[in-house]
Amino acid sequence: MHKKVGGAVFKRVTAAALLALGFSWNTSAADMPANAHLDFTGKSWECDRGFRQSGNRCVEVDVPANASLDYTGHSWTCNRGYRQLGQQCAGVDIPLHAELDYTGHYWSCNRGYQQKGQSCVAVQIPPNATLDYTGHYWACERGYRQQSQTCIPVKLPENAELDYTGHYWKCMQGFRLNGDRCEPFSIPENGQLDVTGNNFACRQNFKRLGEKCMPMTQAEIQYQNYLIMLAMQCGGSKSVEVEGTCGGQSVKGEIDVCQKSKEASGELEYDNSLTTKFDGTWTSANAFEGSDGFGNSCDLEVD
Repeated sequence: MHKKVGGAVFKRVTAAALLALGFSWNTSAADMPANAHLDFTGKSWECDRGFRQSGNRCVEVDVPANASLDYTGHSWTCNRGYRQLGQQCAGVDIPLHAELDYTGHYWSCNRGYQQKGQSCVAVQIPPNATLDYTGHYWACERGYRQQSQTCIPVKLPENAELDYTGHYWKCMQGFRLNGDRCEPFSIPENGQLDVTGNNFACRQNFKRLGEKCMPMTQAEIQYQNYLIMLAMQCGGSKSVEVEGTCGGQSVKGEIDVCQKSKEASGELEYDNSLTTKFDGTWTSANAFEGSDGFGNSCDLEVD
């Protein structure tokens, strides 16, 4: 059984009245079909609510049972608790331990249950786990990590602590990773803990050479100031550690990336401890291309 939706309750100003007031547009009164009105431009027409365009006519929207006009007023959508099946609306069959989802046209399992085929089964939570944020799966508690379908304790080596996830570990401040251990390291003269707390960085106007901080040359200081100026011009930058090749030789270092453009620059170190400047651009989320201070082409990736 179908129900019909009538014409618009309110009619806009008629074409004849607008002509009498001196208005003109591309669509004439003769061009406008029944059950239509001028659109917002005043130069064309659109069908009234409850009608849809079919060629140059406005035909009544045929709304099936358990449906209503959609937000456009020119088509229909199934009511809550029903889903479209061809040109009809069929009731949503909700299995045990489920409810209508946010759309109102499908179902989702209740919290503590997960979908399996067309039914909802209880989530099997292993020891030392809880329901995750979705309510349909489980996650290991803090201090445990997932191994297959179980949660096992995170084994902390000496001088380590749980990381922010609570499922892995990281070295404590003042220690750095060496294999699967956390070992202490010395901060050299003119050095300081870096932002991670797990390595050292050299103070301004000093550069890292191995485990030491050595004075920069005047040219290097000028280049450092140039990088600072670039960072200020680009509205802020972030530093990333990279590794790759320049002229076929392995390099690693730290470069500054402009957050408002693809520009990147910094200092790289060769295996023989020789340092060089780098200027280039992002090529992807984790890759850079550019050249070193010797004119060699460089391909770098985030370390």
